[in-house]
Amino acid sequence: MTTRERMQSGKLYFCTDEEIAKEQLECLEILYDYNHTRPSESQKREQILKNLLAEIGENCYIEPPLHANWGKYTHFGNNVYANFNLTLVDDAEIRIGSHCMFGPNVTIATAGHPVEPGLRMQAIQFNMPVHIGENVWVGAGAVILPGVSIGND
Repeated sequence: MTTRERMQSGKLYFCTDEEIAKEQLECLEILYDYNHTRPSESQKREQILKNLLAEIGENCYIEPPLHANWGKYTHFGNNVYANFNLTLVDDAEIRIGSHCMFGPNVTIATAGHPVEPGLRMQAIQFNMPVHIGENVWVGAGAVILPGVSIGND
């Protein structure tokens, strides 16, 4: 099983793979461009998000700065609003339904590390998807952990 397959499977894997790190650097380059757009450059922001994310619906507004590990594993429905400092630790799939709102400084994390100290010392991690239903409001400073699902409304 490849590192990428292990990443998406929920199994433990070493997060030190060079190819993986190279791909993450590409994401960081795109995020740099997004986070340095001017407030008046809404069309440019929209295009960058279309290139970064797996899916982005209509009428979404993500206030910079945005942080993500990959982008390509995150799906946004329609009419999603995220205030500044949304952090997507999207080593596995993140699905966000339509009509969702996120306060400032929200973190959605799909990655976790073993409780066993010896495994953590080896830079081992696991990932579990996060699913957020439709019409959900996530308040400022919230942290959504790996494997969490939040229903509609």
